[in-house]
Amino acid sequence: MGGGQFKKAVAAIIEAEKQPIKELEKRKGVEQAKLKLFGEFKNKCSSLQSTVNSLVGFNKFKELKAELGDGSKLMSVTVDKEKANVGSWDIEVKELAQRSSMISNGFTDPNKKVLGLGYITLQLANGDTKDIYVTHDDASLYGIAEKINSIPDGVVKATVLKDATDPEHPYRLVVTAKKDGEENEIQFPQLYFVDGDEDFYIDKDKGSRNALVSVDGFDVELGSNDVPDFLRGVGVQLKQAKPGDKFTLNIKADYEKVSGKIKGLVDGVNGVLDFVNKQNQVDEHTDTRSTFAGDTSLQNVEFRLRNLMQSGFASHTENKDAFKVYHLNELGIQFEKDGKLQFNQGTFQKALEKDFDGVSQAISGDNGLVEQLKSVMDGFAQPGAGVLSTREQGLQTQIRQIDQTIETKERNLEQKTQAVTEKFSRLQASLGNMQRQQQYLSATLGGGGGNPISQLLGG
Repeated sequence: MGGGQFKKAVAAIIEAEKQPIKELEKRKGVEQAKLKLFGEFKNKCSSLQSTVNSLVGFNKFKELKAELGDGSKLMSVTVDKEKANVGSWDIEVKELAQRSSMISNGFTDPNKKVLGLGYITLQLANGDTKDIYVTHDDASLYGIAEKINSIPDGVVKATVLKDATDPEHPYRLVVTAKKDGEENEIQFPQLYFVDGDEDFYIDKDKGSRNALVSVDGFDVELGSNDVPDFLRGVGVQLKQAKPGDKFTLNIKADYEKVSGKIKGLVDGVNGVLDFVNKQNQVDEHTDTRSTFAGDTSLQNVEFRLRNLMQSGFASHTENKDAFKVYHLNELGIQFEKDGKLQFNQGTFQKALEKDFDGVSQAISGDNGLVEQLKSVMDGFAQPGAGVLSTREQGLQTQIRQIDQTIETKERNLEQKTQAVTEKFSRLQASLGNMQRQQQYLSATLGGGGGNPISQLLGG
């Protein structure tokens, strides 16, 4: 023995000692795969929980829409479903709100620097004023417009337009208030120039005014063309005035949108149930170590959801003293043979149209589907004590324990590797000494035949 044989022997011993570590690493891989798989399940539960939370209470459940008919050319509408009420109003847009504005005299070239030196006094949004100095480099119509627009907190904006009324002097400076309505009446900028080649003056100006609309036959002034609180929860944006052209603004329940939200809820429940169902589909080739087949935590979630989705949910009748119980199959939600929920949107919409208040209570009332589903999902997701949290913590704990065991065994392996290496090194050194002694004795005693060491040992 010696030389490469020692290295092979050490390597074989260390490889044998590594086998338990490799087995632990395989176990860790399995647990990590299960943790990743459980993360997928947890995400499905979190998604369902978010959907449920978006439907808690009637104001979140309901959906409203605005219908204007031909009035959509004159006005657009935004609806806050949590504040607005269902109803209809007759509308007539008589006048749009107007902004303060002014237009200058005409110039032949908007780039030509002909205004000389000067300054512009601008009104700011807080009521103060600001002086802007104009040099020869800025003394053109475009230069003045840029100076005015460079003040972000100014109350006006400026532009240069081409007016074909005067072909020889078509370019004019237009200064307009940023907001419309009488409350936003402004002081026009004061512009002073000296030593210019051409004069500058305000040719025309106009003041601001409020919009005028008729609501159910009553004239109402609006302080702007954009009114976020025209009605409770209803904002309007006036686009065009057309006196004498009346239309009806209808705020009504949006059954289709409500149905879409319930479909999202059904899809969320199906996502959770489908995951559990796939985990329980096993055969002789399934590696159950890396799945959740028969896992009681997942089975508990599935059991609670299935029971809830087959329950009845009460709602008050018109006299408020009696109750009507709705089962989900009456609303188009029922289990099929494959274990999944099916949602018939047409059936649900018909139920809404027939009894919107009753269906709304059954779904989003204090004891309705959504509230009970929220209670179930919140219990599962409770930090530290919920099924999802404890199961995840269990998997993480197992992985940490395996890591600690691997770390201990690797530390022991390192020590053993060093010890074995040292032993073989000492053995190799001893053999080296014996070989040198043999060579010395052979040289001293002469080559009388035979092995000198064997002869000394009586061989």
